[in-house]
Amino acid sequence: MMQRPGTKVAFLALDTYSRMGGMQRFNQRVISALADMACEADFARPQVRIMRDVESDLPKDVAADIIGFGPRRFDFIRSALSVARASDILLLGQVNLLPVGWMAKKINPRLKIALFVHGIEVWNDPVYRKGRFYEPFLLSAVDRVASVSRYTADIMSREFRVSPQKFTIFPNAVDGPIVAPAEAGGDPVLLCVTRMATHDHGKNVDKVLRAFAPLSQDLPNARLEIVGDGVLRPELEALTQALGITSRVTFHGRVSDEELDACYRRARAFVLPSSKEGFGIVYLEAWKYGLPVVCSNQGASSEVVTHGSDGFVVDPHDVDALEKAMHTLLSDTEASTAMGQRGVEKLRSAYLNAHFKANLKAILEALA
Repeated sequence: MMQRPGTKVAFLALDTYSRMGGMQRFNQRVISALADMACEADFARPQVRIMRDVESDLPKDVAADIIGFGPRRFDFIRSALSVARASDILLLGQVNLLPVGWMAKKINPRLKIALFVHGIEVWNDPVYRKGRFYEPFLLSAVDRVASVSRYTADIMSREFRVSPQKFTIFPNAVDGPIVAPAEAGGDPVLLCVTRMATHDHGKNVDKVLRAFAPLSQDLPNARLEIVGDGVLRPELEALTQALGITSRVTFHGRVSDEELDACYRRARAFVLPSSKEGFGIVYLEAWKYGLPVVCSNQGASSEVVTHGSDGFVVDPHDVDALEKAMHTLLSDTEASTAMGQRGVEKLRSAYLNAHFKANLKAILEALA
């Protein structure tokens, strides 16, 4: 079913341009796709309201009416309800915006609402975010839940008592262009890009270090480069010293986009056996550079990575299996290159901006 001409879409989000992270990039991608669709005359100019961002954070070159409210929460709510009254479709960028969506539905009963969910924020895990008792009731106002993975959709369906039929799987994407992989040469380098915040033990970087220790004995030129920073970094650096691999491991901390690009270009493979991935966009970023990946068999990563084809899916607590996968990717150049190329092909087939825009448009058309 095609949408009505001039369908009016509003998008509500939390911090989007003032911080950098997976959810922020997702929101930016939604706004850009909505603006493109408006320019193509499929939809009216989108109305975007963002809590926490301020005027100086906002882009000037996007064909959307974007207003940031910084800490002015009540002004944000008032403006959000005002645009919802005049809209046909309301997109909620985060589960914490459910109360605003519920109020908008009361004000405008014909309004269709879609909620984007990303992972741990809807797993009802008290370590990350405990679900509120009232949220299953508020979800009755939502027409579609767009989940980045089936794994997250299944958990949310169970934890929030939402019908599975209400979910649409809406994968994330990465920006192009795809970078031609460098010729194999120099030291074999493993790359790990991750956060190191208080709740990021589930990224399992410590397991990567424990697996790299025996690997580096067999492959004396192998190196591990870790990009990212946070409160866990001193703990990980201490483990590196205890394992006797300090000279083979580099902690880069936070880096610029140019430095990150150089890290990817040096690497032969990417490793992050995270147990808490709601999708796994880090693996898409690695495939963009033609790198095969090592991910976890826990969380949603295995929905993205195909074991033995474009990477290895391993139990992050099985250090021997993790070491074997990393060893194969560093020592067998032919197999590693072929796996990386299959990752590139998968990226081209499903996970670029054009796919994201087409999937978003399909959701909007179904709602309209």
